[in-house]
Amino acid sequence: MALQWLWLGMTGGSLVYAALCGRGQQMLAAALEGSANAISLTLTLGAGYLLFCGWLRILRALGAPEALERLLRPALRLLMPGVRGKEARQAVCMNLSMNMLGLGNAATPQGMEAMRLMEEERRKAPRIAHDMYMLLILNATSIQLIPTTVLALRVAAGSADAGAVVLPSLICTAVSTAVGAALGMLCRRREMRHA
Repeated sequence: MALQWLWLGMTGGSLVYAALCGRGQQMLAAALEGSANAISLTLTLGAGYLLFCGWLRILRALGAPEALERLLRPALRLLMPGVRGKEARQAVCMNLSMNMLGLGNAATPQGMEAMRLMEEERRKAPRIAHDMYMLLILNATSIQLIPTTVLALRVAAGSADAGAVVLPSLICTAVSTAVGAALGMLCRRREMRHA
């Protein structure tokens, strides 16, 4: 609610200022141009999401979630040892892989499904709560192999070298994920000692 009042105050103040300064025509032209740019950007980002979501649907039909779960099983056993269900592990793997492709919004349904399945497991084994925290940590830090959204924004803005952010993004997100996972594991060990 507070953001709505803030937004109303900013836009209302801008309208009053433009009217007092005699710049109503310029403001109207800028508002229309901004709206057109917003629609164009939305379509560009939507096209990028649709492309990657389509690829993920094809990969799912080819059995990629099972293969990905087998590939990531050693890392998941280390980071989330309490997750036992195959469906939960697959949902976690799909969520993490979508995040790695920079598709955070597309990863959200898989993350919610993973949390739902982990919550069902938690009722039987309370220790899985740490694994739920770890999933949140990995989602928040999320290694970006391909920062899709940033690339789409840079392409839409006409960047001369849209891919220049890939390596710095990979390094920064790898460090943040490693630090987050290490701190999560440290908290788990400390709590297990005090339990």
